[in-house]
Amino acid sequence: KDIKIVRLFNRSFIDREMYLEETLQFGRRVFQNALSIQYDGASWTILYRSNHFDMDCCPTCDFVEPELEQFTLDEGKLAPVPPQSTPENIHQIQDLMMSASFTMREDGTSGEIKIIFFKDSVPFPVQFNPSIIIGMNASRRWVADCGGFRGDGLSPFFIADVVGLYIETPDPIQDVFSAPLYHSCIRRAMMLLQWDQYELVVGLDDVMAAVDEAFNQQEPEEFLEDFWRLIVE
Repeated sequence: KDIKIVRLFNRSFIDREMYLEETLQFGRRVFQNALSIQYDGASWTILYRSNHFDMDCCPTCDFVEPELEQFTLDEGKLAPVPPQSTPENIHQIQDLMMSASFTMREDGTSGEIKIIFFKDSVPFPVQFNPSIIIGMNASRRWVADCGGFRGDGLSPFFIADVVGLYIETPDPIQDVFSAPLYHSCIRRAMMLLQWDQYELVVGLDDVMAAVDEAFNQQEPEEFLEDFWRLIVE
């Protein structure tokens, strides 16, 4: 059974649906969110990167690397809630503990990790228990559906902006968002993006497609010209 659990849950995921958001207050904001689940037969370790920053030029020029953070829960044991956790009103509760429970289909095609809170060894009721549901989407890609995580300003509850559907990535979590998407300014690509007037959100795949379009269509002479202009400036 442990092998089934490892095969299902031990994966890394990245938020590809929300990378850029256009807001009236902040202009364009970049979101970098990814997580990794590791189960070793006795404990669950969640590693994650999560931050957002306001973009003046482009995601490369304004890049901020998210810190790699983690927490571990031993199966069947209570652990203190990490100090960076700030779900609604929970940071006001003294001596709050938590544990992880999981369920999995017999065929190993989907499963859920749920975080349960305890006070004085008794389950403590909250509006939403954080959970991560692992399964396969219609495109036969592994996804993580994260819910119940709450943010308080810029302070994350476990995984800051992790709410929604994440797509599996083959890259180790240590490498995800550890460097800019591109090695030079991509302001030209930002001008090619098509913004939805209702959502005002652009996904990571759309950004990468715009980068490819911006630089693949550029003539070598134009590229060198732009490159030297950047050096001189």
